[in-house]
Amino acid sequence: MLVVRVCRALERGLARLCALVAWLTMMPLIAVSVYDIVGRQFFNTGSTRLQELEWHFFLTLVMLSFGWAYLRDSHVRIDLVRQRVAPRVRAGIELVGCLAVLLPFCVLLIVDGGELALRAFETGERSRAAMGLPMRWIIISTVPAGGLLLMLAGLIVAARNIVFLVTGSSGTGPLADPSSA
Repeated sequence: MLVVRVCRALERGLARLCALVAWLTMMPLIAVSVYDIVGRQFFNTGSTRLQELEWHFFLTLVMLSFGWAYLRDSHVRIDLVRQRVAPRVRAGIELVGCLAVLLPFCVLLIVDGGELALRAFETGERSRAAMGLPMRWIIISTVPAGGLLLMLAGLIVAARNIVFLVTGSSGTGPLADPSSA
């Protein structure tokens, strides 16, 4: 089925992108954190810029990984009802959640986050700390980018659940492991 093949291709692409983001942010995050901690503890060389760089890397990692976490069903849930119902009902709940909550939230992240990033770029916003990092728009840009990746993941999950509800195919169900389907 074409929808399933497209969803799988998008999932693979999103997984590769998130893996790349993880490597490109996690390694520098660890290196900067270790350097900052060792410098502060043993050489009395703390730096506001290093501390800000740490949370910039961390925020980038978090914001650009939400989509991957949602695709893998690795996000936090409160499963009082969901785990006690049939898979078709679960797929319906997931579909309604995607369409009524997740996608509007993603639009908010993209639109408002994009406006914030654009305003930060236009005004040359920088850290409020005297020795802080310049170009705050770069880190603010991870908000709409993360919203876009999460929206893509939400659309994939919604499509997966629609296919499951229509065909009953277990390989496309709400909790199907895309790598095994």
